Parts: sequence; C-alpha cells; structure tokens
Amino acid sequence: MRIRGLADDDVARYRFDMAFVVKLDPEDTEALREQAAREHRSMHEVAVLAIKARIGADRRTAVIDELFDTAAAEDAELLNRLAQ
Repeated sequence: MRIRGLADDDVARYRFDMAFVVKLDPEDTEALREQAAREHRSMHEVAVLAIKARIGADRRTAVIDELFDTAAAEDAELLNRLAQ
C-alpha cells in the first residue's frame, strides 16, 4: 500500500483496519450529537458518513480538475481565439 508522505517502512507499522479515536471540542461533539439525533443514527455512523462524503467530494473535485486540465490543453487554441 502506498500512502502519500509515508515511506514503505512506515506504512508497514500501521493497521488501516483498526478503529481510532477522534477528539472533538465540546461544540463539535454537541453538533455531532444533535445531527445524529436528527437523523436517528449513531454518532459513529454520522461521523463515518461525513468522512465518506468528504473523501467522495475530494475525489470528484480531482476528476473535474483533471478533465478541465485535459480539455484546456486539447482546446488551448480554440480557447485563446474565443478569449479575443
């Protein structure tokens, strides 16, 4: 497994299937508790869904950026003419 910023030796020390502790300030804890109550979910489930949504949004942004860069490179001449 390749993890950005970690050497292979460092990655071998970690187990990525383990739970971990997230320390929240009291305001964020209360906001998480309220959100979980509104959704009739556990705080854990709301946190996991939020993490998945954040990762998904980041992936979509990366795909859109790549598509834009590709289109800009392929259509540079047309874009320059349109800009004039």
